[in-house]
Amino acid sequence: MPGIALIVLGLAGAVAAQQAASPAVTPQSGATPQEGGTVLGPPKPLPGTAMKIPEPPPDILWSAKILAAPVTSPLIAGEHVLLSYLPGIVAAHRRQDGQQVWQAELKPVQPLTADGDLLFVVAADAIHALRIADGTVVWRVAAGGLTAPLLAKDGWVIAATTGTLTARRASDGSEVWSVEAPLQREAAAIAGNALVVPTADGHVRSLNLTTGAETWATRVGGFPGEPLVVGDDVFLGVSDKYFYCLDADDGDIQWQKLVGATIRGRASTDGERVFFSALDNTVRALALGTGSQLWQAGLRFRPLAGPAAAGGTVFVSGPGAEVRMLRAKDGTSGGSVTFPGDLAIAPAMSAGPLGLTMAAATGGLDQTWSLEYTRIVRVPPPLTVKRPR
Repeated sequence: MPGIALIVLGLAGAVAAQQAASPAVTPQSGATPQEGGTVLGPPKPLPGTAMKIPEPPPDILWSAKILAAPVTSPLIAGEHVLLSYLPGIVAAHRRQDGQQVWQAELKPVQPLTADGDLLFVVAADAIHALRIADGTVVWRVAAGGLTAPLLAKDGWVIAATTGTLTARRASDGSEVWSVEAPLQREAAAIAGNALVVPTADGHVRSLNLTTGAETWATRVGGFPGEPLVVGDDVFLGVSDKYFYCLDADDGDIQWQKLVGATIRGRASTDGERVFFSALDNTVRALALGTGSQLWQAGLRFRPLAGPAAAGGTVFVSGPGAEVRMLRAKDGTSGGSVTFPGDLAIAPAMSAGPLGLTMAAATGGLDQTWSLEYTRIVRVPPPLTVKRPR
């Protein structure tokens, strides 16, 4: 039937022409074919389209961009947050809103430290004292190569070089005393009129702060770490994988606790317990007086530094974007503080009566770098559930 054949051919030609005139549809990335059709993903934004900036995590008060990778951990001092980053910049940001207020061209070779209204930077074999408010140089002295982190506290600046320990006035950098001393690698601690110094010959020493005269020296079972002085006690981890408590008056060993792992950084306290972390991914709490273990809590990471205690909470930082919170009383989880990116270096923590604030540098080789500052955080109290009668 020639007429019917011509009609069918005409319809087929019309359909083919319509398909040729219609633009081809290609499923976007992530689209999954479904029976009876194709489900397309969200439309891709056109070039130049303004994108909504993601909201920062609720713990973050402000975030400030920095140009390159950090060199040292941030420092919280008074109303400022200070940070050094490549290629050799020290910058001060307002603690209130993150606004940068000044920067100086210095290449720190040690962590930043502060006392009163002065920031101390070790760079180019010299100690530089900068006014925190505006970055002006108050004084500068040659120091040689320091072997341990600079200590600045209570109007003193303590510098350790090979074979020498020197004390200066923080206000003007003038030398008060200088004594021969064994090699020091870890930071010292000031407690009242005493300077407690861990030395690489396996001793912990106490010096008179005003004269530099040695009061006592106690040998421990390895290389001592950074000490924490609480009242009449000195707490510190040692490379023999023990945690020690020494009498601050005469250096006698009060007790020592076998940990079995390398202890990370300095311990902290809430006045009742002493807390420390170790490379077995564990935080431990010991009774101040007896050294008996009260609790231990496992971590899913290796800690970047020693823990900080504030507001009934123990804060522990590690690789990643979170800082773990533990309840000081029993070590149970109190949640975490979340940053927008991975921590590039250990954060600064500033404890107060209501809790703790943190400043952190975040980023990576494939990310932008930022300085973040948190609101005051403290662990919420555990929920009390009333049992039915």
